[in-house]
Amino acid sequence: SSEARPKVVGSRIGLAEAAFSVGVMRRSLVRCKVDPAMIVQKRLPWQVRKHQLRQQLWKEEDEDEQGDEQTKTPGIVVEIAQAARKRKRDPQLWTNLLDQALSSHAELTPQDMASVLSSMAQARFQHNALLDEFVRSLSYRSNVKAMVTAMLAVDKLGLPTDALRAPFLQQLSGQCDELSFGDLRRILMALARCWQAASVDAEVMDELCNAIVDKSRDCDPRDLVTVPQHLGRLRHLHVPLLSASANAVATLVASRLTVLPLDALRAMDGLLLLTPLLAAAPEAQVKLGELARKCGLLAAALLRHCSPEELWRAGAQLAGAEVAERQVWEVWAHEVLGRRDSESGRTHSAVSIRKRILRQWGLLEPPTGLDSALRVYLRPT
Repeated sequence: SSEARPKVVGSRIGLAEAAFSVGVMRRSLVRCKVDPAMIVQKRLPWQVRKHQLRQQLWKEEDEDEQGDEQTKTPGIVVEIAQAARKRKRDPQLWTNLLDQALSSHAELTPQDMASVLSSMAQARFQHNALLDEFVRSLSYRSNVKAMVTAMLAVDKLGLPTDALRAPFLQQLSGQCDELSFGDLRRILMALARCWQAASVDAEVMDELCNAIVDKSRDCDPRDLVTVPQHLGRLRHLHVPLLSASANAVATLVASRLTVLPLDALRAMDGLLLLTPLLAAAPEAQVKLGELARKCGLLAAALLRHCSPEELWRAGAQLAGAEVAERQVWEVWAHEVLGRRDSESGRTHSAVSIRKRILRQWGLLEPPTGLDSALRVYLRPT
């Protein structure tokens, strides 16, 4: 037993030494691993910062939805949205609400800020300090949905979107393949709506259109029905996307898929805008013009089944979409005038319709194309 004890003690001492040595090794390994949180990077190379900004802007849609589920919409954002829906026009109320939103802007997500801007546009109320701060914040941290919402809101307020445009297009370049089909369509719509008068880089447009074509395979034809209008407003003739969208429109015309009269009219508007761009291809030009005519016939058939309220709502939506083509408005005006009282003449009906448009839609003048369509009925017979 006396001989066994030293061996046991020796073995325990050996285990203790081994444990100590392992502990030293572990501590030394931990010391070798640098904690990123302890690193202070005062300056990063531009390529690194650019990549970080892109990752932040082009977050996946499912990540946004997960974040929305985890965080509730701030109360002030809800209050502002409710005031816009209820069409409250009290300037003092809006000033107070937007002052609160500005004071808490650091706690708002990009989608919250975009929602506030959208409510402002709906109420036609401007708060310059909030606009400056929100636009500045969104240009550095946002996602596609929030950025598009913000751009449309700023444009609806009648303000330039240059502060959002430059960083948006810069970060869009080279990233289209990473975006979803829905995001790509939202971007094309925003470009067409906000920057008709400004040129968009042709390479960026081609990249965007190519990505839409690639991701539109086997999609619902209704997802492409407004694409011709976007291309027509931008005056960008992208043959593959034009072909894909024209085929989708032709499918809708020939099928029994449910489609809104507004979508049929917008497709017609886009095809009419694109037709002059095909002067070098007369056969394609004729086919596009024929497809536009069929869209008009489809829209007329759909409008005939609309209630008076639905008919006038479709007209208001056409005006809101800034449709200016006379042939498109003739389809709507023909249906409205066709429902006039038998005792009233067409001239009297056209005058009364014009007055109702100005009063009901809150316009100073009817849209150019509608005014031209109504003048046809104002001519003496």
